[in-house]
Amino acid sequence: MAKPEETPVSEKRFFKTVRGWRRFLLFSGIYLGLFLVLLAGAAEYTSRPSFCPTCHYMETFYNSWKTSAHNKVDCVECHFEPGLSGTIKGKANGLVQIVNYVTMSYKKRKPWAEIPDNTCNRSGCHETQQFKDSVYDFEGVAFSHKNHLEDFRRGKKLKCISCHSQIVQGTHMEVTGSTCFNCHFKKSDDPEHKYDKLSECNTCHGFENKPKEVLAALRYNHVNVVEKKYSCEGCHSAVVQGKGEVGKERCFQCHFETERLEKYDDVEFMHTTHIAKHTLKCFECHTPINHKIQPMDPNADPDCASCHSNAHNAQVSLFSGENGFNVEKSPSAMFSNGMNCKGCHIFHEIDKNDLGTSKSGGSACESCHGEGYDRIVKEWEQTAIERLKIIKSIYNVSEQNIKGSSSQKKADAEKMLGEAQHNIRLVEVGKAVHNAQFADKLLVGAYSLMKEALTVVGSSASLPSFVSNSEVIPNECYRCHSGIQEVNVKKFDMTFSHNMHILNQKIACDRCHSNANKHGETTITKDGCNNCHHSKAKDSDDACNKCHPFQNQVYSGAAFGKNTPDIMKEGGSKCIDCHVEGGKVVKPDNKVCLKCHDSGYDEMMNEWKADVKKLTAEVNELISSIDRNTLDDQQRSDLDEVKKNVSKISSYPSIYVHNNEMINTILSDGKKKLKGMK
Repeated sequence: MAKPEETPVSEKRFFKTVRGWRRFLLFSGIYLGLFLVLLAGAAEYTSRPSFCPTCHYMETFYNSWKTSAHNKVDCVECHFEPGLSGTIKGKANGLVQIVNYVTMSYKKRKPWAEIPDNTCNRSGCHETQQFKDSVYDFEGVAFSHKNHLEDFRRGKKLKCISCHSQIVQGTHMEVTGSTCFNCHFKKSDDPEHKYDKLSECNTCHGFENKPKEVLAALRYNHVNVVEKKYSCEGCHSAVVQGKGEVGKERCFQCHFETERLEKYDDVEFMHTTHIAKHTLKCFECHTPINHKIQPMDPNADPDCASCHSNAHNAQVSLFSGENGFNVEKSPSAMFSNGMNCKGCHIFHEIDKNDLGTSKSGGSACESCHGEGYDRIVKEWEQTAIERLKIIKSIYNVSEQNIKGSSSQKKADAEKMLGEAQHNIRLVEVGKAVHNAQFADKLLVGAYSLMKEALTVVGSSASLPSFVSNSEVIPNECYRCHSGIQEVNVKKFDMTFSHNMHILNQKIACDRCHSNANKHGETTITKDGCNNCHHSKAKDSDDACNKCHPFQNQVYSGAAFGKNTPDIMKEGGSKCIDCHVEGGKVVKPDNKVCLKCHDSGYDEMMNEWKADVKKLTAEVNELISSIDRNTLDDQQRSDLDEVKKNVSKISSYPSIYVHNNEMINTILSDGKKKLKGMK
């Protein structure tokens, strides 16, 4: 019997029954799940510290972490910001580093990481308040986080990474002393920057708060040093090396865009961008500053400033054109061009204590600028002396009025008066030759402060005018000849007053001087002077006295401390009686005597001239024969007086005719004194 045929059983497969979009979603879900599992595993594995040294250039950082106090904290705890977004951002950055490693582009730059403060301050780690309430001992220095985190430091908000960074290989997030030094010893133009306080030894070292046992255990027992309040600088000099400067070439290590480099001088922007936003370390930009006790070099120049502090501060302030009140900074042209003190102080001298020093002088100018420049130094010195006399007298008047005031604003006025005195002292001690223009501005600034101080207390005192040299001297001349109006010179046998011509008569420099052939050459002639002066002098003696004061003194008998007027002066004769002829001022010869006197009187002038010439020669011969070392103090004084009188008389060849009797008496008395010294 035939068997019935068996009906085949069909197999039902799940994936074959799922068709269309359902099949797509199913496989997508499976693949996504596998990917997420793989991603989670990879994320977990790559988050382990052991994964970091997979890239060999991370081995240094990994090894320093293993030996640090943070070796129980996973890398991602610090390098990833808290929260999911921080993790995602950190992982994405990690992928970038893997690409850099595979493509070997890591060799072109040093790896660095930005560690924001919130990773340090997260709960369970370094909470901010805990730090603010604690003081730590850092290499013998009592360190307070509160002092550094609470307020802005030098106008900058500090970050954790500002101090905690891997500056030294082999350490991880540790603070090095050099980090402190770049803040404490970096000088700044910022008025809020209290450099003196930051760099003062006790600000950090606080020896007065240390127990005697600690002081005694130092390399040298400092117990007596602290008790007697000795200055640290007295023993420890040159303990700071470096300036912490930022060279523009540092910017090129990271940037090349012109618009970025143009912001080089914007200090606030630079610190906000690099520190606040990107937590860069100071040493990425600043050169280091070192601070330590230096071994003495016996061949090095002595550090005078360690004992003689502030010895040249006034000179430096003038030279650099700063530290004045009510004036803008105005550095000397020499300072701006990089000249230092030794550029002018080129002459060596041994003082009374047998110590070597370097001095300057007018001839130092000539070594660079050429012959004649020494006269400018004398002009500056003379100008400063004259203007200081004036401003001091004004100060005395101002002080008297302010001290005697009962105004409620007296304290404000006294503050201004103190600032004015500071300016005056700066010029007096610092010497105007170091910066003549700034010295002028300081004195004018002092004058303005005194006027304002008197106004504040309601004083009715009137101060004499005191204007800047720049207001009376053209700009092209002012730079070198500031104060020339205070200088008198000898010209055409007369004393020439720049003050009278520049200030009183408002005569321009180029009226008498020219730069056409030679700088500052005097082009005016004696006739040129006479054309102006003699036109006013032909009718009165008053104009004569302004240019010929010595002749007037001799004629009136007031010269040399005498009171013996010439007989013609007593008779009422005036200068114009002899010196004006035909409506013109002339230099008369002996024939002028015949206008009033009998024939033969003209020969008397020749006799007077011969007598004075003979007496002068005899006195000069006696002077040259006397040994000054053999004289007592009174005799030396008499000798100097005779020399001075003879020199004065010899400077005016025709002076004898203005008062022959007086001139003969002066020379004869001098001759008699000299003979008594032999």
